[in-house]
Amino acid sequence: MGWLIPRDELTPEQIRALELRTNEHRVILGAPGSGKTQILLHRARYLSEELGVGPDRFHIFVYTKVLRAYIQDALAELGFPDECVTTLDDWCVRMHKSHISSVLPRNGKWADFAAVRKAVHKLVKGRALFDFVLVDEGQDLDPEAFALIRGLAPHVTVAMDHKQQIYDEGSGEVEIIRALGLRRSNLTLLDAFRCCPYIVRIAAEFIPDRAEREAFLNQGRTAQTEIQTPLLYEAADFDDEKARLIEVLRERQLVDRSIAILFPLKRQTEGFAEGLRAEGIPVETVKNDALDFSTPLPKLLTFHSAKGLTFDSVLMPRLVKNSFAGPMSKRTERLLYVGLTRATKWLYMSGTRGAMLPELDRIRSLADEDPPVIAVQHERPIVAVPSQAGRTDDDSFDIF
Repeated sequence: MGWLIPRDELTPEQIRALELRTNEHRVILGAPGSGKTQILLHRARYLSEELGVGPDRFHIFVYTKVLRAYIQDALAELGFPDECVTTLDDWCVRMHKSHISSVLPRNGKWADFAAVRKAVHKLVKGRALFDFVLVDEGQDLDPEAFALIRGLAPHVTVAMDHKQQIYDEGSGEVEIIRALGLRRSNLTLLDAFRCCPYIVRIAAEFIPDRAEREAFLNQGRTAQTEIQTPLLYEAADFDDEKARLIEVLRERQLVDRSIAILFPLKRQTEGFAEGLRAEGIPVETVKNDALDFSTPLPKLLTFHSAKGLTFDSVLMPRLVKNSFAGPMSKRTERLLYVGLTRATKWLYMSGTRGAMLPELDRIRSLADEDPPVIAVQHERPIVAVPSQAGRTDDDSFDIF
């Protein structure tokens, strides 16, 4: 069944979550690795059988098209058509074009999705189109989105983790609960079964709240069956970092079924993809929706588009200040937290010396623990590759 765990292998807590009654809306909280997406998919099957409804009478909203592509194999295993899972904006666009106008409201050169949602909300208000609706990554939808979703069905289940909220327009736990007319969340998934203990330990360094950090550390339950110490590589320059990334990627391809290379900026995914292909390493990016999660080809994604996904190994190059400039600088900790918790077995992080994110300083001390939680390496240039004219190590274009 690929990455989807069979129902009979779920934990009692996870089964309790997927079997929650529909007498009220539900909000399920859970850290990375607690199985929120797994639970929502199994809950869709459970509720469809309990209520006796087909896929045309329920809907699953995910936050990104990448996550939708990721769960397509699971949908086939569950006997659901692809159409029952979309992003909220895709669904609203479809409704707008079918029932309001094929011409979408614009905000300059782009479609005005907020206006589209508002128009669709007005169209469907008071009409329950589904028997139930499930929402993954709920923390990234705003309260107005939940006002729309709440009216689509008599029952709504939302899975969320506010520590992974990386969009300014998202919602906190209190806002979602209020939007659904609840007084509190219904269930908190306490165990993070996915990430190995080393990765849990590193991720905890990027949770600012002390109480939440301790709770997250206590959630890790995956046994460290083999030593795979994460690596932080401080490159001498961009060419050194590039050469080490290629070396690491080739090594991981020998042992991993799934690999992601995550970047802060979209243009970095395409630049590095071009360079890796030139080195004879086939990879996939989101360009033209060209992602097939049934293949072992490394996936190059931004931190934002990787939300909700899992991989055996995650490589995170270009962790330098210029890559996180502007508005992203205010969300650096959360982006790092989201990125590294995509990994289940091994993690690689790198940047150029003197330009690396100051947030990485807090994990260097983990190399001194016994056993080391992370290895820190420093190297001189490995190969003499001519740099682009006028380029500096702190540039963020990152095209090989």
